[in-house]
Amino acid sequence: MGEKQEKPPEGAPGWVITFADLATLLLTFFVLLLSFSSQDVVKFREMLGSVQGAFGVEVRREGAFQSELTGNVSQVEDPKKKEKEEEEKVKRQFEEVGESVAKTVSQAQLSDAVSTSQSAGELRIRVKGEVMFPPGAALISPQAAPLLDALARAIKKADLPLTVEGHTDNIPVKTALFADNWELSAARAAVVVRYLIRQGVKENKIRAVGYADFKPLDHNETPEGRGKNRRVEFVVSK
Repeated sequence: MGEKQEKPPEGAPGWVITFADLATLLLTFFVLLLSFSSQDVVKFREMLGSVQGAFGVEVRREGAFQSELTGNVSQVEDPKKKEKEEEEKVKRQFEEVGESVAKTVSQAQLSDAVSTSQSAGELRIRVKGEVMFPPGAALISPQAAPLLDALARAIKKADLPLTVEGHTDNIPVKTALFADNWELSAARAAVVVRYLIRQGVKENKIRAVGYADFKPLDHNETPEGRGKNRRVEFVVSK
C-alpha cells in the first residue's frame, strides 16, 4: 500500500482572508473619497454664489443637478399662469374703459347713440355718425367732446392700443374737400385721432382707418339703415 495522503486544511487559505480584508478597506476608502469630493462641490458652489451675490451678479441654474446639490430650486414661471394673469389684467382694463365711457354716455344722455361690445381680446365702442359729425363734414361736433375726453383718459390709464374706424352709408359724397366716401371716412377717423392725441393719448398707441360704406351694419335702403351705417367705432385691443 502507498503512503496515506494528508487532508488539506479546512477553510480558505490565510492569504485569501487577508486579501479580502484589504479589498474591503480599499472600497471603504474610495467611498469616503467620493463622499468628500461631493461635499467639496457643494461648498464650492455655495462659495461661488456668495461671491457673485456680493458683486451684485445673479446666476440662475435650472435643472435637477442644481437643486440636488444646493437645495435651492429656482422659481420657473409657468407660461400658462402668466398668460392667464395677462388675460385677467386686460379684462380689467377693458372693464375700466367701458365703465368710464358708460358713465359719460349716461351723463351726456347719449345712451341711444353709443353702444359697446366685448369679445376675446377686443372692446368695441360704436358711436352714431350724427353725434360725432355734421352731415358730409369732418369737424367734430361739440356734443362729442365729453365722450372723446372720457375715452382719452381711459385709454391713457390702460395704455392699450386704440383703432379709430370711420364708416359711411352708400350715398355718394362729392364736395370740395372729399371726393368720395373713402376720403370722408378716413378724414373723420384722422380728425378723431388728432383730437385724442391732443388729449394725451400716445401716438404709437392709436391709428385711424377709413372703411367708407364697405362694412355696413344694416342695409342702405332706408334712412334708419343708413343712419346705423354712418358711425365711428373705437376698437380697444390688447
